[in-house]
Amino acid sequence: MFRLIQKWGYFVIMKLKYFYLHNIIIVFLVFFFFCINLSLAQTQDAAEPQIAGKIFGVEVPASNYYFAKRAVISFGAKWRGTPKDEKELEELVWQELLFSFESFRQEIQASPEEIDEEIEKLLQASKVEFKWRIDKEAYQNWVKDTLHTDIDAFRNQLEHLVKLEKLRKQTLDSFDPKVSQEEAYQKFLDEYNTLMVELKQFDEQKQAEEFHEKSIIPASTKETEELIWNDMLISYEAAKREIKADDEETNKEIIKLLRSYEAKFNWKEEADKYEAWVKETFNVSSEVFKNNIAQLVAIETLRLKIISKEEPEIKEKQQFQQFLEKNKMISIAYSLFFDTYLESKEDVLRFVDLQDAKAFYAKIKRTAGYWEDEKRKDPKSFKVPGFVALDFLINLWGFKSEDAYKMLEKDLGSFYPPSPIYKGYGVFKILKIRRAAPEEFDKRRDNYFSKVKTKKQYELYKQWVEELKQKAEIEKYIPR
Repeated sequence: MFRLIQKWGYFVIMKLKYFYLHNIIIVFLVFFFFCINLSLAQTQDAAEPQIAGKIFGVEVPASNYYFAKRAVISFGAKWRGTPKDEKELEELVWQELLFSFESFRQEIQASPEEIDEEIEKLLQASKVEFKWRIDKEAYQNWVKDTLHTDIDAFRNQLEHLVKLEKLRKQTLDSFDPKVSQEEAYQKFLDEYNTLMVELKQFDEQKQAEEFHEKSIIPASTKETEELIWNDMLISYEAAKREIKADDEETNKEIIKLLRSYEAKFNWKEEADKYEAWVKETFNVSSEVFKNNIAQLVAIETLRLKIISKEEPEIKEKQQFQQFLEKNKMISIAYSLFFDTYLESKEDVLRFVDLQDAKAFYAKIKRTAGYWEDEKRKDPKSFKVPGFVALDFLINLWGFKSEDAYKMLEKDLGSFYPPSPIYKGYGVFKILKIRRAAPEEFDKRRDNYFSKVKTKKQYELYKQWVEELKQKAEIEKYIPR
């Protein structure tokens, strides 16, 4: 806009030279446009200040601010996380500027060799095919295309990162916290005690308590029989609708079962051992066993499709219920169902009789009850963190330490009441436990002392960062 006004003004001035008193008017116009120019320049300076703020009372140039911002956006670093929004981004930028100020104050330098090493690491991580020291053109193009800058600015950014990493390490190493025998032993217990749970998360404690109260009621024999009966009906319907499980899905379920039995062989490579295990455990051939598992996968596939309304309900549902009521007992109805409704040997989940089915269900740990019924309706709402150390559950899943240790004392298959986790409350089913053997501590005693010391150093480092921020009394002029 200002350039347009300037051009128009100069055009008028040139034309006025043909008129009387043009000298006086020219002086007036020159002064007028000078004032406009000065006003616009001041407005521009106000919108984009040359000083970004102050750290320890020292002015921070805007160019430094934008340099740090680019570094945060372009590169990950151990001393900061990844910003989730604009607010976090600005906090990390000013932290970056503060660390840069502190590294300068401590006279921390980055050698050319250290910068070259960082370049090598970054290019290797990016899996480039050129040698950056030799193929300069390819290197320049990569920096330009990937980071939208030139190689000199790129090198300056990595020099900045090296200095800040050295500051972080130097600060961590300056702390020498003491570690007691009890602390080291507790770390051993946290890492060696191992637990596998299945959990369902709730936002409200009351919801979790209601779910737990229903879950702890043992499944009755009738509920188990109803599960088998309903599975059979869905299997029959899946066969009619040609819903089948592929080998990959079936194999996943077989692997889960082998793990639950802690089988010590490779079932695909050691076919003889696998065949013997299936025969001994289920008293059927591996082919029959695989077919049964495949049928169960197909059952769950159709069940979920019906729940989500991707597939219609079973049309004969009322007819099957009348058939069951007519025969009065599930055991009788189960035996008669196949002869009544299966004219040919359709591919369905079937057993000799109900007792045979119940024995198989017990061995594959397919149970009735509120917990399992809810999981069959919405399996994705149930989580299994894995067979992991208590340390993992405490620090990453947000389990309270006392709850995690109480779970170790529970029976397998039992339920643990609502307890806080990473978000809201969890209700837990105990699946697997391995308790630490105290004699193992002495074998790696020094390692646990070192781990506790490192953890304490990081805690002291976080405290140092917060104290540094308070002392810095950061003033921010941009962003406004």
